[in-house]
Amino acid sequence: MSKESVLIIGAGPAGLTAGHLLSEKGFQVFIYESHPHLVGGLSKTVNFNGFSFDLGGHRFYTKAPEVAEYWHSILGDKFMKRSRLSRIYYNQTFFQYPLRLADVLKNLSWWRGFTFLTSYLKVKVFPIKEIVSFEDWVTANFGKGLYQAFFKSYTEKVWGRACHEISKDWAAQRINNLNISKIIIQFLKGIFGIKDKEVIKSLIDSFDYPEKGPGMLWETVKERIEDHGGQVFLGAEVTGIEQSDRKWTVTLANGTKGPKAEHIISTCPLKQLLENLTPSVSEKIKDELSLISYRDFLTVVLMFKKKESFPDNWIYIHDDRVKVARIQNYKNWSPHMVPSDDYTSYGLEFFCQKDDELWALSDEKLKELAIKEVKIIGLPFSDEELEAQVIRMPYAYPVYDHEHQKRSLLIREELKKYPNLHLIGRNGMHRYNNQDHSIKTAMLVVNNIIKGKEEYDPWKVNQDAIYLEEDKT
Repeated sequence: MSKESVLIIGAGPAGLTAGHLLSEKGFQVFIYESHPHLVGGLSKTVNFNGFSFDLGGHRFYTKAPEVAEYWHSILGDKFMKRSRLSRIYYNQTFFQYPLRLADVLKNLSWWRGFTFLTSYLKVKVFPIKEIVSFEDWVTANFGKGLYQAFFKSYTEKVWGRACHEISKDWAAQRINNLNISKIIIQFLKGIFGIKDKEVIKSLIDSFDYPEKGPGMLWETVKERIEDHGGQVFLGAEVTGIEQSDRKWTVTLANGTKGPKAEHIISTCPLKQLLENLTPSVSEKIKDELSLISYRDFLTVVLMFKKKESFPDNWIYIHDDRVKVARIQNYKNWSPHMVPSDDYTSYGLEFFCQKDDELWALSDEKLKELAIKEVKIIGLPFSDEELEAQVIRMPYAYPVYDHEHQKRSLLIREELKKYPNLHLIGRNGMHRYNNQDHSIKTAMLVVNNIIKGKEEYDPWKVNQDAIYLEEDKT
């Protein structure tokens, strides 16, 4: 095999997986990561004074056996089997998530549960004729009552826009395996002691997790790439991407240029890629650039001395009294994420935009806000040995507006003009991929590069569950 070169933009799960697999096959790999000292992208782990923070919470669970085999081949017995508990905080009460009918009835009332059921039956008898938005999709699958109680306020807090402005594609992609019929059947089976053989992705009750967080995996992958002769450049922000005579090169923010390569793999935000390409994209695509948007988020980590904490891995906050949308309890992900069991750390996640008031708040003001909201919700908390860290994560979530699917097809067609340009990962494809989906897209593109032809389509990953369940590559 010829020792071809590959440039990779971004050292997140997708970029590192691609770099690792290609370097093992003898390709010369160059990876450019803008973060000054950490790899892993959204799956990085931040460490501070004996505490470790997982930004967003990353379960290691997948229906693709080759993905599970890959990450276990890296860390082996450093993975822990963890029980999942995540609940919704709504109406100042905790509800199990995914929703369970018995729990909803217990925490609200049989009458309220009856209204949820009747609203569900109503949309089944009189279905919504045209499903366009997130609101349409959830209402059609759950009924108006459950939509308004358990989906509307949280979703609008996360995305900063009304649910009718969000594409149905996002709902179909994120909660496609869950519907009220299954919840009711599961409830009835439980009453009669019938074991449910179906394993629904959204309903898993356990997952694997690295002892010290997901960054432990990706730091190890980085080391393996370097062991195979690949190079990973940190603090290397790519500001120019040029193709000439079927060769690729990148320009960094400091003005230096990378080597020429036969292939380039991009995991950077799609909007940045399109803006930085030479030759430039068509005027038609340029007109679409302003419409490609992202939702950013920041995490305020509170670290304090207190043994007691809430029992969940994380909780979803459906409460208009507070701005926080989700709260992680890091030591329930792994006991190694805190210095000892005498300590607790919470990660309060606030969804925002880089130009809004919340993002602009000082770290001290954000700490005060986080403490105030933990107390409003009533979570176990202490001021003893209290410390706080603020971590800002731009480009965290690609926004799905009503033109998302049409725009994606236009861009994919446009990029066919650029030979050996490969898009993978969440931001690279502007798709709401989980970590395992991002890894899978990398695996497929690596196979294409090795075989020298487009044999596998990474765009099918996370498009439907069957693809991940049945693919044998």
